[in-house]
Amino acid sequence: MKKHLKTAGGVLGIILSPVFSYLLFEYVTGNLLKIPVSQAAMNVGWMFLLYLAVFSLSGSSRISIPVSSFIFYFISLAEAFVVSFRSRPIMLWDVLAVKTAMTVAGNYRFMPTKAMVFAGFLLIFMNLALWFVPIRIKGWKKRASLCAGGLILACGCGRFLFTGIASSMEVNLWMINDTYETNGFFLSTAASIKYMVKKPPQGYSRNRVQEIYEEMKSAQAEETTGETETVQPVNLICIMNESLTEFKVLGDYTTNLPYFPFLDSLTENTMRGSLCMPVFGSLTSNSEFEFLVGDSMSMMPGNSIAYQFFVKPQTKSLVSTLKDQGYTAIAMHPYSGDNWNRRTCYQNMGFDSFLDFEFYRGSEKLRNYISDQTDYEKIIEMVEKKENPDDKLFLFNVTMQNHGGYEETYDNFEEQVWLTGEREGKYPKTDQFLSLMKESDAAFEFLIRYFEDCDEPTMIVMFGDHQPSVENEFFDDVFGVPSSEVPWEDQLVWYETPFWIWTNYETESREMGRLGAIYLSSYMLERAGLSLTPYNRFLLTLSEELPVVHFLGCYTEDETYYPWGDAEDGGHPFSQKLRDYEILVYNHSLDRKKVNEMFSLQGS
Repeated sequence: MKKHLKTAGGVLGIILSPVFSYLLFEYVTGNLLKIPVSQAAMNVGWMFLLYLAVFSLSGSSRISIPVSSFIFYFISLAEAFVVSFRSRPIMLWDVLAVKTAMTVAGNYRFMPTKAMVFAGFLLIFMNLALWFVPIRIKGWKKRASLCAGGLILACGCGRFLFTGIASSMEVNLWMINDTYETNGFFLSTAASIKYMVKKPPQGYSRNRVQEIYEEMKSAQAEETTGETETVQPVNLICIMNESLTEFKVLGDYTTNLPYFPFLDSLTENTMRGSLCMPVFGSLTSNSEFEFLVGDSMSMMPGNSIAYQFFVKPQTKSLVSTLKDQGYTAIAMHPYSGDNWNRRTCYQNMGFDSFLDFEFYRGSEKLRNYISDQTDYEKIIEMVEKKENPDDKLFLFNVTMQNHGGYEETYDNFEEQVWLTGEREGKYPKTDQFLSLMKESDAAFEFLIRYFEDCDEPTMIVMFGDHQPSVENEFFDDVFGVPSSEVPWEDQLVWYETPFWIWTNYETESREMGRLGAIYLSSYMLERAGLSLTPYNRFLLTLSEELPVVHFLGCYTEDETYYPWGDAEDGGHPFSQKLRDYEILVYNHSLDRKKVNEMFSLQGS
């Protein structure tokens, strides 16, 4: 009788362990009470598959239950930490970026919550209790039969759960937190699989891409020629500055010192404005992608990482456009070159060389990262290394100084700026970040002063890659409304970063207002007097009607907002051009058979 009770207890433990793991998992993430019972049952079903697979392989509950339960527990910890740091859940695509995440993880403070600690104790208690009622399959024949049958059953159940349930479930990939909070982590993850492959947009064909190309060629032929010749820069320096942000797009606040004294005054020979980025707080490479390639992340598979999937060998981009005009192209980044798959992507774009952390070894750091000042000294070093002053050089530099992790204090960094008034002392992360902005301002002034005295025509472009992950309460406080209550169309302020295009020779000063990141490189080429591809010309034409194309929707020059469905199908003057843009993006980044003349100077 006692043996039968132990067996019954062991079987019950195997059956209920996935339920217990689910309860602990969503308790740790904070979503347990938000998920309906029906959705919870489907999450348990997905978790049961791992328990079943491990038990089938091991033949022992003393292996399958601890291994499976602790795997789920550690995933729940990772999910909770990731959401707290970047306000976005772990997605399937993030698996490919684990190496990048690990290189910066040491700069964040990981403080276990009470829920994490309590769940950990409960998990240990469950495993200790079930250790005394083991289920073990003895004999290799029985083990082999169990393994084969269990894995077949697991695959069959997984197929049913996906094709019958998850594949029909809609996921809001642009408000992904809501989906994960109300449907659970594992069901949401399974449902997002179908979004990894993007279907061609309506009306797509390579013939249509060819037609758009011909239209752009005809428009170019009709343009007036013989105008005053524009000075072309010999040195073209583009800086994507980590987290560079002007929070005053959110609302008013005061500080003890100005943190952008130089940048605020930079107007002569300068085009400036507010760049609308595709990401907030992380996923830097997607901002890079929009600038270098010109394709909007809003038209890619939802929440994907561009550098992991879409930059194939011989990708046509700003790099190829400049190299076709005689520039040597060098990428610079004072951190690991493997992060975000940059080494491969830069090679696929055609950069002549990539100078990563090894190039900066022994250089001065601010906090734990190479300072902007040091980074810009290296830029100057590269310019001075040219054999001939007339040699054309394109430098694309991605800084690191302002990277997230604003909690700690550092012996090599003195905070000079802080919020004042009623906000003084309330937001220490924000205070540290604003002090870093002052350091970035001073470093950029150093760079500009150097090139003011340089005889070589030089253009310098700088923009922020995304806003930083400081206190959520600070955003709510300055904006005046809790984030959860901000209307969809007004959320664009969380994606704005400043940009400047400066020259050391005479150019028209211009305030641009809001501009989508997809357009910046085309405006830069035009301002530099360089040749544009048909795609660059298309983007400039599109920007006249829709200066911001973003996953939130589209914004016209007078900042009228159009949600995606209305923008594409509402019969507006720009609707057809927007559909054509989606067709071009698909051909450029997703179709294996490109219409290359559309995206290169061979078609100009």
